[in-house]
Amino acid sequence: MFLHRVRRPINASILEHLYFLRFEVENHCELVEVYLTRPNEATAQRLINRKGYRKTLQEKVELAGAMGSQRGQIGSRGFQQSKALERLARLLDQLGQACCEFTQIEGLKGTPEKQFESDAKLIRRIRKSLALVMINPADANTRQGLKLGRRASKLTVGLQEKSSQKDSASAPDNPLTQVVHFQIGRMIHLLAEIADALLAANFGPAVRLQNYKQLKNAAHAFTTDNATFGVERLALTRSGSTIAALKAEYGTSSEVMAVYKEGQAHKVLEEISGVDQWKKVYPKVAPSVISHHVEHEDEMGSMVIEHLPGRTLESLLLNSQWDSASLLLARLNKTLRKIWKSSWTRERAEPGYMRQLSQRMPETRQTHPTLFNDEQTLCGLTRPDFTQLIDQVESLEKQVAPPFCVLIHGDFNVDNLLYDELQDRIYFIDLHRASYSDYVQDISVLMVSIYRLPIMDSNARAEMMSLIKQLYQFARRFAKANEDRFFDVRLAIALARSFATSTRFIYDKGFAKKLAFRAAYLLEAVTLLNSEKLERYKLPLEEIFSD
Repeated sequence: MFLHRVRRPINASILEHLYFLRFEVENHCELVEVYLTRPNEATAQRLINRKGYRKTLQEKVELAGAMGSQRGQIGSRGFQQSKALERLARLLDQLGQACCEFTQIEGLKGTPEKQFESDAKLIRRIRKSLALVMINPADANTRQGLKLGRRASKLTVGLQEKSSQKDSASAPDNPLTQVVHFQIGRMIHLLAEIADALLAANFGPAVRLQNYKQLKNAAHAFTTDNATFGVERLALTRSGSTIAALKAEYGTSSEVMAVYKEGQAHKVLEEISGVDQWKKVYPKVAPSVISHHVEHEDEMGSMVIEHLPGRTLESLLLNSQWDSASLLLARLNKTLRKIWKSSWTRERAEPGYMRQLSQRMPETRQTHPTLFNDEQTLCGLTRPDFTQLIDQVESLEKQVAPPFCVLIHGDFNVDNLLYDELQDRIYFIDLHRASYSDYVQDISVLMVSIYRLPIMDSNARAEMMSLIKQLYQFARRFAKANEDRFFDVRLAIALARSFATSTRFIYDKGFAKKLAFRAAYLLEAVTLLNSEKLERYKLPLEEIFSD
């Protein structure tokens, strides 16, 4: 069984230009074969002279794609397919450029004939593999993409074997041979990328050679062999990993069967562990893991998880659906109360907010180098620099630690909370940081993730402030009921950590400066408290979250 989607007509101009571009790159490869067998200036010049035509064809594909994109909706099937074909054209152009670069390898023109004949045979295999690069508007390109991927793998093995042969005519320890093999390796890598682009032309950017097999196996669990279904990317992550929906068929109204996620293998394993923890404590909020694939912990892993209904808190806020957001928060408070009660342990939590902040400061300073100032003297008064504040507050953290632990999410942002309004149910996603720790961490992260949303309308900001107040009041009542005497001061520390680290996600320097100022203010306020005042401290919520 092969994954496939309902196909729509592909721009005829793109198909025409791609066909001739592929044919031209085949010509490039053939000239490289000749050049490696009999290196001479005439063959090199013939290869260089073909560059202009190749570039023209690649630009024609991009122009046709741009014209098609103007007529289509961003994110639509046609738009994504057009982008995949533009990527295919760029990769073919890069493969042609890699061919031309053989003419720039010093010393190659002076080598005897047939010294690199065996390397020329590898180029020939690359050229013949290009015959699989076909875009057929009436059929899927899946088989061609998979075949091309297998060819690229075999070519990689062939090159590795050749590089290890000590008795070959072109000795592998020869610097010239190493350069030639490096260049051939680049071409094989581009061939594998072209295989990915063929799959993307059929399914969209979420599908690649590395994940195709698991997506196909996951589909087997939900559909019959002859059923149609599609793959649609759900999110663009900072890490570059894929989050995609498996659908019963392509279309905006088609049923989502499951969610495919991939990322660093250790994060996949951590998320599986996190889901297990939630299933034991409060199974209603966590998605079930249907399958996962992890071979080595230092590589990429993947998992297929249950698709949960509802919308994220982020989506509700960005679309000004304040009533739904308020319902979500009311349900969240009830859910968190149950979770914290059922997972409560007597072990003292040690969240280490300042340690977390110190670890993230290099990346934070890299984004906005001037936000966190050095020591300042104003009218004879000295203000410590931000690093000194972190050190001073870290020494206070043990004094204000909570007398218990609960199960926390660990990354409690607005995009990790789902609300099913029809069933009035809350779900948590992205659970790889779940642990037993301080409940204040989740509350502080959620408060700041609401505040930092790019919504500047004053009425909307007032609605967001109301949600933040509700969160604070709920958590404060829980703290009082559980004799957590240092709730407010610890929340100030946790908020400072979240405000400061959030600046690395903010492009607007003015808004990032607001976050940094709040972080510094909170840390400085905490350092000025003596041991008697720590318990009586009250967080200035209005001042912190008002603009």
